[in-house]
Amino acid sequence: MRNRFLYNVFALMLLTAVVSSCEKMTLSESAKSENGETGNVVFRVTQFEQTPFDANTRADVANACSRLCFHIYGEDGIRVSYVNQKLEDSNFGTASFSLSEGRYILVVVGHSASSNPSFSANEKVSISGSNLGDTFWCCEAFEVGADEIDLNLRLKRIVSLIRFIPTDDKPANMNQVIFSYKGSKGSFSGLTGYGSTNTSQTVTLDVDADDDRYEYYMIPSSDNDLLDIKMSTYYIEGDGRIHSLTEKEISQVPVKRNCITICRGNLFDGNSSSSSVFITISVETEWDESINVTF
Repeated sequence: MRNRFLYNVFALMLLTAVVSSCEKMTLSESAKSENGETGNVVFRVTQFEQTPFDANTRADVANACSRLCFHIYGEDGIRVSYVNQKLEDSNFGTASFSLSEGRYILVVVGHSASSNPSFSANEKVSISGSNLGDTFWCCEAFEVGADEIDLNLRLKRIVSLIRFIPTDDKPANMNQVIFSYKGSKGSFSGLTGYGSTNTSQTVTLDVDADDDRYEYYMIPSSDNDLLDIKMSTYYIEGDGRIHSLTEKEISQVPVKRNCITICRGNLFDGNSSSSSVFITISVETEWDESINVTF
């Protein structure tokens, strides 16, 4: 069953790759792998979805992320090679591999987390850490033959940014906000780029009196994902004592990858709210249309 599934995935993705996103070029003599050897397959990150630039230089790539992970899998779903890069690496944005003839799947993740994701075969990728940041991804099927190949890659943003803007007065001594919801945070399918878990998640933000918005990233499980979100506020004393201040529940909040969901309303009144949704054009030019929620 697994082999048949992978065969279907390869067939579909190879057809897509032929007609769209990958450009075949001559291998550059200067392209080096991580161990300094010239490979027969080179990947170059050249564009990020909805960013105001074509990432043709190392500096442009750095505008979107500080880490890049290139992981290659065989037809059986087993990883055969990988390169993890940091911003300070001289070849950031370009990865070279020496591969035998055959068919493969490449999964690339661009992010700025403090550590690299864990990769469980090609079906699941998990970015750990307290708070997820802006995250980009692509998955390409390719076939290695006798000729050397050079593939240009376009990474897509797979996160949603959820932004909360209060219209009422915040508690005077509030210095921490915790958002709770059930869904996916930093775990996603390497084949589709959609969230792969549906478990309880928490996001903790330290705030101060000058903050007029609160926001966090998450990875939607579909283009029609809806979240029930609980917002809890606290006052944390210097000695660690915790004082609960307010709680707010907002149900059926729509999230979509590459979109900002803006939740605007009374956040500190303690009442539960059902979202009323309308779509508007985002003023954030790097993102797609915003989803506005009022309550």
